[in-house]
Amino acid sequence: MLYKKYIYKLSTEDFYDFIVEHKEGVEILSEGESFVEFALYRPLEGLEPIGVLEVEVIPPERAFKPVKVKSLMVLPSWLKPVVIRQGCAFGTGLHPTTRLCLELLQDFLKEGWSVLDVGTGTGILALASKKLGAKRVLAIDVDPQAIEECQHNKEENCVDIECLKAEPKDIKESFDLLVANLELRIFKKELDNLLKLFNKIAIFSGIYGKEELLEFIKLLQRKPLKVKRLEGWYGIVIKA
Repeated sequence: MLYKKYIYKLSTEDFYDFIVEHKEGVEILSEGESFVEFALYRPLEGLEPIGVLEVEVIPPERAFKPVKVKSLMVLPSWLKPVVIRQGCAFGTGLHPTTRLCLELLQDFLKEGWSVLDVGTGTGILALASKKLGAKRVLAIDVDPQAIEECQHNKEENCVDIECLKAEPKDIKESFDLLVANLELRIFKKELDNLLKLFNKIAIFSGIYGKEELLEFIKLLQRKPLKVKRLEGWYGIVIKA
């Protein structure tokens, strides 16, 4: 973003009188025995600048990047870290389908919503949902090892999510948002159950190629709200 920078020059005495009167910070550019040259990002009434520059102000997001020092990672406050152990369960965040879900969660999840993560694996999507402001998060998987990883990563991230060994048919309540990163063969078996488990938004991924995408949309029997592609994989968003 470009801003105008107004350059002024005052006698030393007048400059310090100005500071006392206006009570605002200035950027001092140079000082001599009898003058001070300084800059403000607004024009001063009744005082003609000796120069006006256009400067780019770099936002914090560009100026402060994550810094790794051996085993320590220093992160700016606006980033939401999700710590995942490299266990045997699926979902380290590196696979395109996981990344698609993480992006779509940030696009559609509203603060205070409840979230159901089906096929949670390491729990990465459940953890991300909680850190993005979900009020309640339930993560389910049929694999006991996945639930063990989910429990470990929940404690590692100091967040309150539920990790439960269960199938979609075992869940008897509806959530604001459902996220399911599965395979097409599992969607064919479970889609009817999944469609009963959310009342606002569902995010599906694990669909590869256009043929699978068309087949999945046909299974849905409704028009997607959004379709996102990454490296040949698709993420699909639907409304309840």
